Amino acid sequence: MSHCPRCGNLEYAVEREIDRRLKSIEESQERILHELHELRHPNRSFPTSICFKEITMNPTIGGNTQVFTGVLAPSGATYPADTVFAVTSNDPAVVPTVDATGLIVTGALPAGWVENTTTPLAYAYTATSASGSLSATITPSAPPVTFPTGIAFAQTQ
Repeated sequence: MSHCPRCGNLEYAVEREIDRRLKSIEESQERILHELHELRHPNRSFPTSICFKEITMNPTIGGNTQVFTGVLAPSGATYPADTVFAVTSNDPAVVPTVDATGLIVTGALPAGWVENTTTPLAYAYTATSASGSLSATITPSAPPVTFPTGIAFAQTQ
């Protein structure tokens, strides 16, 4: 601690030290308030894309239900509260649904349903808000290949 350069008064030095410490405390409080504001009001952007992944891995055959979960990009992006979600199928017999978060799409395939061989099943997904819109196409996995369970040989000579 130093004395006043003019008069050598020790009180001056104490006051300067108090002022320095108060300024440091104020800066810390400002930093904390800024961090609290960021936690309460995160600056998140509207997503630029969504990638769906099938979590059930059920084959695309009648009677099965397929569930897809979406991951938004960029990381940390969220849908605003006013976002409206929709999902439709290219097959009128299949009526998919989307949950309130917009991140889970479910496709229940009716019993006896058979996929069209020329036009594979696809879901059109949309998310629309005042902040923007996003669309994606979900194509369920193809049915698994059936492997032979046995083989028979016939002698020809």
